[in-house]
Amino acid sequence: MVKVTPQLVVDLIKTFPAEERDAAGQDLAVLTRSPWQDVNCRLQCRGLPAPIGLLEYALRFGSPSSLTLLLEAGAEPNEGTPRLLTVLAMSNTCPDAGRIEKLQVLLAGEARPDYVENAPRTPPTPLIALARSKLAGIQRYWLARMLRSAGAPPIATNDYELHVVTRLLGELRSIDEIMECLPPAAREATKATPSSLDGLVTAVLRSEDATALGRLVAAKRDMKLPLDFDATVELARLTMRVADHPLTPERADFARALIAAGAVVQLPQGGDSVFERALGFENHELVGIFLAADAKLELASNPSLALEMQRRKGRPQLPRANATTASAVTRQAVAAIDQLCLGIEGLEACADADLGRLTGNDAAALQSLVKRLQGLADRLAPPAPQNRPAPAGENGSREKPEAGTAAYPARSLSVVGS
Repeated sequence: MVKVTPQLVVDLIKTFPAEERDAAGQDLAVLTRSPWQDVNCRLQCRGLPAPIGLLEYALRFGSPSSLTLLLEAGAEPNEGTPRLLTVLAMSNTCPDAGRIEKLQVLLAGEARPDYVENAPRTPPTPLIALARSKLAGIQRYWLARMLRSAGAPPIATNDYELHVVTRLLGELRSIDEIMECLPPAAREATKATPSSLDGLVTAVLRSEDATALGRLVAAKRDMKLPLDFDATVELARLTMRVADHPLTPERADFARALIAAGAVVQLPQGGDSVFERALGFENHELVGIFLAADAKLELASNPSLALEMQRRKGRPQLPRANATTASAVTRQAVAAIDQLCLGIEGLEACADADLGRLTGNDAAALQSLVKRLQGLADRLAPPAPQNRPAPAGENGSREKPEAGTAAYPARSLSVVGS
């Protein structure tokens, strides 16, 4: 028989949440005086109508570490009325934070989940206690899953218990199907918000798994679970993530699943929508998905572009990064030409004496520039017609016009060297 020592009490209080330590110090002070009590003793505390065991006290007000400490000290997890798993499964007995972890500690400490209570006004099994409680959120799922895996029987003694336990098992099955689509790390992350299902919804949306999303929507519809999200907002986020990059088959399926979940694809002409964003990115793969979802070409801000996107069906989507870069380079080149023209105008305004001070190297550089500009001008000029007759002179002969005339404009620059 293990006795409670003052040191054990001090260590136990340290494991309690900070906001509970002062009250725990007052409640457990009786255990610090001799004669020392047994670790499975009962004590009166906090206005409860009847004494409770020390392990149940830690279950109600302590942390998972509090249970671990007492179990390692020899506390018995299968004593009490109601027993610990039943107490844990009732919504008004423990805080939501840590409830899942406490059940893990108790099961690891060999707490039996297959018992049947005989006390009056007490749920017959921990599973019935959970089904009858008002526990909500993902903690309800995890508690039911761990109890069932450990062998807790779904025993019902009346029609009401049969109804609530059937409902609980239906929720368990629906969420199990969703969890099957998620990686282990994402499943564990759902426990971060135990009293809600927000973590589960976030995990499904982050996974971009169309099957998981479909099962989420089915669970919301069939089991009336609060698995709420805005499908239109999520489709807009997906569109921004994809932008003008190729659309993977998985993301294409996820986009279709969001549309099936009620996402609005297109608004009246001129309104901001995922269709208009995909059109702005020129992502014909997304545009094709939205058109298949009954988006209308005539409502697009640019129907001709939307039609061109439709014609690209079957071609791979190419990112526009290269085109954007090339366009930027072209704009920079044109700006540089503008600056060059300003420099030439400045040289033309100089007096001959000032131009005469240019060195031979400067003159050679300008002559080279003339040749390069001449070549660029030839590339930009429209092709000359073939076999065009020369203009006739006064005597009817074909004469070559002089340079600088309208028929043969001058296209070279003369540079004065030193």
